[in-house]
Amino acid sequence: MRPRVKICGLRRIEDALLAVELGATHIGCVRDPSSPRCGPLDEAAAIFEAIGGRATTVLVAKGLSRETLLHEARCTEAQAVQLFDFSLGDVVALESGGYHVYRVYCLDERASALPIIDPAPTERSPVMLDVGGGGSGRAFDWSILGERAPRATFIAGGVRPDNVRELLDHYPYGIDLSSGVERSPGIKDASKLQSLFREVG
Repeated sequence: MRPRVKICGLRRIEDALLAVELGATHIGCVRDPSSPRCGPLDEAAAIFEAIGGRATTVLVAKGLSRETLLHEARCTEAQAVQLFDFSLGDVVALESGGYHVYRVYCLDERASALPIIDPAPTERSPVMLDVGGGGSGRAFDWSILGERAPRATFIAGGVRPDNVRELLDHYPYGIDLSSGVERSPGIKDASKLQSLFREVG
């Protein structure tokens, strides 16, 4: 079964449209002041509007207060919010506001086991397994995923067109790419996107 594919760290409408045309199921824009892929709020809103419901729109947030999270989710009309360094209160507030919440669990590159995830992920509230803060280009050891990766879990960190088949051997629910399909931070490379989706099938 083909995994969900999230293309993240988008800064240009044309990149988002190409990703969706090729088969992306999720589109992410970053609102993290420390990230080189962080764009203004109106830029994220314009990208999400251009998608027109053809993919799930995800606001990727880090370092923002709960009130700011809710405000930015409303302003961009995001369908989901991806949270680093989350609290239960943040999750409850966003879900009460009608948003899907994607919790991020960060693993060390040398991790030998998957983290304990509580509550368990669901399709409405999946989780992301990543290395670092997003867009790092570093991967954890995918062998710890076992024969079949955990349900409702996106795998991020170091995924590229030239190694994605190795990850697909673990039948992930979803994969999440940012730097692996970029020309520079926030600017996607069309040929890399095309190569990725050829590999994914």
